[in-house]
Amino acid sequence: MQSLLEILKTEYRNEYSINMGGLPYKLPKIYHGGDEYDISKRWYVYYSYVNPKTGKMERQPPIYMNVNRDYTTVKERLSRLKAIKKSLAELLKKGYSPYPSEEVKDKSTIKSAIEWAYKIKEATLSETYIPDFRSKKNQFIKYLEKNGYDVIAVDEFPKKYVLNYLNEIILKNSGKTHNNHKVVLSSLFDVLKRNEMIKDNFIKEIGNQSSTPKKNKSYSSDQLETLFEEISKDKNLLLFIQFVSYNFLRPIEVVRLKFDDLKINEQPPYLQVKAKNKPLKTKLIPNILLKDLENIKFGDPDELIFKTNEKGIQTKEVNRRNNFSAKFKEIKDKLNLGEEYTIYSFRHTFITKLFRELRKERTELETYDLLMKVTGHTTLKALKSYLRDIDAELAEDYSKFLEDEKDESIL
Repeated sequence: MQSLLEILKTEYRNEYSINMGGLPYKLPKIYHGGDEYDISKRWYVYYSYVNPKTGKMERQPPIYMNVNRDYTTVKERLSRLKAIKKSLAELLKKGYSPYPSEEVKDKSTIKSAIEWAYKIKEATLSETYIPDFRSKKNQFIKYLEKNGYDVIAVDEFPKKYVLNYLNEIILKNSGKTHNNHKVVLSSLFDVLKRNEMIKDNFIKEIGNQSSTPKKNKSYSSDQLETLFEEISKDKNLLLFIQFVSYNFLRPIEVVRLKFDDLKINEQPPYLQVKAKNKPLKTKLIPNILLKDLENIKFGDPDELIFKTNEKGIQTKEVNRRNNFSAKFKEIKDKLNLGEEYTIYSFRHTFITKLFRELRKERTELETYDLLMKVTGHTTLKALKSYLRDIDAELAEDYSKFLEDEKDESIL
């Protein structure tokens, strides 16, 4: 049995590993804005590691991982930073070094290098992106193993094998899928290059494939009428889709909403939610949605509005979003609507409707100015590109310019 002194030495060695145990690092810690947990300051995880050239313990660059951008409460930030701290501690214990290791570089196979790069990359990914990223990484690993490429040294792995893999993706799927896999592989190879395990990231030299999106097609008036007739039978799903339709939220943003995010008693009423491109999006709640919100039963402020099940057991936001997507798919399939129609299609449909109605009464510039405030686009260029993609603006009738040609052809 260990003596108390031995136990204390072990604990002390874990905390100050370089001083007593000879380990080259100090375990990571969290900076949380000081004693007051000031969320206006930048929070981060920090740690120290021995510089192999000087032999001295040196503080490494702080790890932010978008925590300050994506999390706005003390509880959320601490939870995320604790997860990062735990992951980093495990990596350090398994031998991770922030400095390039010649031994690792010489002995790593492409498979082990990709797995190692994924562990580094995973710590920077959002919760919503990790499953898809991991899936694409695993598909590439299976391709390597199937063809016997997994044992090739990472610094000798040829570009042609990646090209062959991406070509297989195109043949089985689409140009868009090819591009998505390329993005994942390129980010992993970036990690390898940054750690001097390979000289260049040749994946960046591979061109993207053109693709024609099939999803998220707008609904016609008749389709909307039929859909809402069916959707209204499920009040929870109806409210979910109303947030997408009338507040122009993305489905993943809707599942993040908590009761405290709805400021329906303010003037004007508004909501706040974590968005795609900034930590917090503030949006007006229009009257068409407000009257329905006033009738719902509010729970605790920190309670999610949309849960996966009636028991209120919380799951990851991706699972919550997929739950509502599955409910909608049952209705969509019943009405024989194709895969190009999704919950996201409601957002496109109602933005198109709003745009066309505004253009009847306002100038083009006035219309764009109002739309930017309600859609969340941060630049006019981005808004115009989005409107073009969903075919929101139709040309004016040009028949009069063809009348003369028509008359002459008859004569």
